Amino acid sequence: MNAILASVLANPQAAKAMQLLGSLIAILVLAWLARRIGLGGDPRIQDADEACALAEDAICGFDARDVVVDRAGIGALARDTLGRVLLIRQHGSHFAARELTSHAGVRLDGRFLTIATDDRRFGKVTLDLGDQAQVWAASLRRLGAAA
Repeated sequence: MNAILASVLANPQAAKAMQLLGSLIAILVLAWLARRIGLGGDPRIQDADEACALAEDAICGFDARDVVVDRAGIGALARDTLGRVLLIRQHGSHFAARELTSHAGVRLDGRFLTIATDDRRFGKVTLDLGDQAQVWAASLRRLGAAA
């Protein structure tokens, strides 16, 4: 073993090759470990029940009664018993939510509903709501006029 190590250290080309091989193995091990523990990925909202749970996580006591989930699962809208509307969207490998207080940032385009919140850092999100897009766009008009 010492003879092999000595010959590798004596030859700079072999030392670089060993370093490259060691780095490649380390990268593959880290990628496998990240996949194994579920880091990264592409989270999607599977159904209305999951959207309700995300809404409850975002605002304690939010009791969603009406929910619509984007066809691709990238976001959802939820309305509670008090009439509050919550926009849920992907944020990295998690979900973030904001309460909608105005219909000013809502734009309907066929089956797509584009929504911008008062929080500019939250950004805009376009949800494919299918037939429900027009229903939700009309109901969001009740949120009030733009300030």
